[in-house]
Amino acid sequence: MKSLILFFLSVFSFSLAHGSHHKGDRPLNVLMIAIDDLKPIGSVFAEEPGSFLKYVYPDKKLRTEVANRMTPNIQRLADQGITFMNAYCASPACNPSRAALMTGIRPHKSGLTTNAGGIFFRDFMYAGARYLENAQTIPQHLRKHGWYTASTGKIFHRWSDYHHSDNPLSWTDWVNVTSNAGERVPSKWESQGLAWGQEGDDDAEYTLLDDYAKADFMARTLETGSATYEGVTFKVSEDQPFFLALGIFRPHLPFYATKDLLDLFPVEEMNVTYDMLEMFKNDGDDVPEFAFKWSGMERDERGDPILGRDRFTTMLKHGLSIDKNQGDLKGWKNMLMHYFASCAIADRAVGRILDGLENSSHADNTLVILWSDHGYALGEKLHLTKFALWDPANQVNFFIKDPRNPQSAGKRSFRPVSLIDIYPTVMSMAGLHLPDPRITGHDLTPLLENPNAPWSVPAQSTYGDVSNNMIRTEERKLIQYVDGTREVYEMVKDPEEFDNIAGKRSVAKAETQLNDLLEIAIEEGAYPD
Repeated sequence: MKSLILFFLSVFSFSLAHGSHHKGDRPLNVLMIAIDDLKPIGSVFAEEPGSFLKYVYPDKKLRTEVANRMTPNIQRLADQGITFMNAYCASPACNPSRAALMTGIRPHKSGLTTNAGGIFFRDFMYAGARYLENAQTIPQHLRKHGWYTASTGKIFHRWSDYHHSDNPLSWTDWVNVTSNAGERVPSKWESQGLAWGQEGDDDAEYTLLDDYAKADFMARTLETGSATYEGVTFKVSEDQPFFLALGIFRPHLPFYATKDLLDLFPVEEMNVTYDMLEMFKNDGDDVPEFAFKWSGMERDERGDPILGRDRFTTMLKHGLSIDKNQGDLKGWKNMLMHYFASCAIADRAVGRILDGLENSSHADNTLVILWSDHGYALGEKLHLTKFALWDPANQVNFFIKDPRNPQSAGKRSFRPVSLIDIYPTVMSMAGLHLPDPRITGHDLTPLLENPNAPWSVPAQSTYGDVSNNMIRTEERKLIQYVDGTREVYEMVKDPEEFDNIAGKRSVAKAETQLNDLLEIAIEEGAYPD
């Protein structure tokens, strides 16, 4: 009898240690949705101070309609879970951001701070060593502890072949689901370094697109318990926790979309003006010289910012070569139309996978995590794409739906967080120890329970060099470059980062505090309460 009691006590202890939630002793399943190059622009972000949509659609009613056309399904997820309003990537480029998120190891430690020619993260050399070669990814660690792990789409930077999707280490099953809406027709406004246009004939619909096909495959896996593509079968059950990862490629370049989505964003509704262009150009007045290479700005002989050489300014010049009557603005609008439609592609894929989860038996036992690997500048500081530590490129979409915490549904948290925090959060839920001391993110469980819980941890990002770093508190932000120059912004008062106050006496104390926090972040130490 005594041995029987001890047996049941040991089973009970194991259940507690491994997250006893809704279904017996099992931890929650995880559904991870990754989106490439998605700027925090639609859904709950449309009405935030500094929202890019406020410039393009100054009329609030129209802006609300546009956001609803663009991201209704991402808004649906926001209504079901928590939106992290001040969330940041570990690095504003695909390869370092994804490698850091999936391994939990920060770019300033691994040395992987750029796309590095697309080198597979495990093969990347830094300081004479492959720093990430033996790192354990989130799915790899879960798989070692009995989880079923499967993915399709872009999760790691190299994603369309078996080995570079980190097989067989990370995934029990992997397949690259593909589809095709038809021939592509380029827009006449696309320019060097950029590409956009219509995908398929006028009657082609978004359901024919590659991203939607991937989402549909995953949704059918959830709805029916299995789905097969090219001889590979994904299979989930009630008997084994699972980690499913769906990678959505759009709105990454090229911005090709079907006509049904392009028609949602007519250029005639857009308010893109020379005043807007001048505002973004003059925003370069106070940034350090080092930062100019990340923008589309240069200086004239008097030191004033002017249009320089960047994909954005090349696009403007190309537009004028087509139409001397505001061809630059017309080209800009046309690019925005295609980017917004590409965001809508991602959203429709999100909608399909959410439908699949809701139609399955796993809806009340699955943690849903949606993230974009970085942001995307669309002309701010005359910059286009990612590759900068300013918010348009560095801030991300980040949503978590946690069925354990229904009281937090629809809530927003303004605490600064990082995608690097996903790893410890998932392992906390799973009841597993972190497998590597180099994993230094922070468990977000307190914020999942209460989005306004006290939080002393800032967000930190690195790009281009291990000495180019950003630190963000809820109130302020510091960017420090490899040459020692800085930018400091009051983010509540100045969310667009228009006024660089670095070096001003009035903020000397705050700047010192930010610098101290950055030093702690680089050393990966403990933050003061």
